[in-house]
Amino acid sequence: MLAAMLLRILSLLAVLSSLLQADNAALDAWLKRQATVKTLETEFVQERKLPSLKQPVSTPGKLSFANPGRVRWQLGEPVATLVLSDGTTLTLIDHKVKTARRIPADSPQAARFSMLTGDGFQNPENFHAMFEIAAHRVASGIHQYTLKPKDHRMRSQVPWIFLDIDPAKNELRAMELELKDKSRIRTVFQNPRINTKLPPALFEADLTGLTVNDGR
Repeated sequence: MLAAMLLRILSLLAVLSSLLQADNAALDAWLKRQATVKTLETEFVQERKLPSLKQPVSTPGKLSFANPGRVRWQLGEPVATLVLSDGTTLTLIDHKVKTARRIPADSPQAARFSMLTGDGFQNPENFHAMFEIAAHRVASGIHQYTLKPKDHRMRSQVPWIFLDIDPAKNELRAMELELKDKSRIRTVFQNPRINTKLPPALFEADLTGLTVNDGR
């Protein structure tokens, strides 16, 4: 009796393990593709949801990325907010108030801007070392993953991450971050262009006329 019960438990665990691997197949395929991505350009629409607002605030933007670690993230037309990273230092420029803030690119405060292009999304091994998959579902063919950062410093700034992956195109459709103040930032990507030539000047910050603060 006991042996039969153990056999059924082991069989159930094997089935659950197989289902979990199948659930992660779309995610792992997209992560494996990242090793071939040297540069990336994409337009996006960013929606910010605040507990105090009934409707989200939508802003167009553009993301440019080049290995190793160079990022340009701009919001607004004309550009109101510009984030630049050289892989070591992240510079956040607010053109409305003419200020610039520089912080380490690997700091928890930089995670919301550098997470997508950081080490955690470079391959499946790094990803599973840095994130826990809390939930997964499929809606209209899009695989949606709910992630929880394992690092407590990152989790203190970004408790939850949501990814929408299109397995047919092997592309990231959207990424949503829930921040520590319970606000959410959802970024929907459009027209991604991979491995095009990007000029180095695209990632250089012009701080002329800005008040610059260095902080952590």
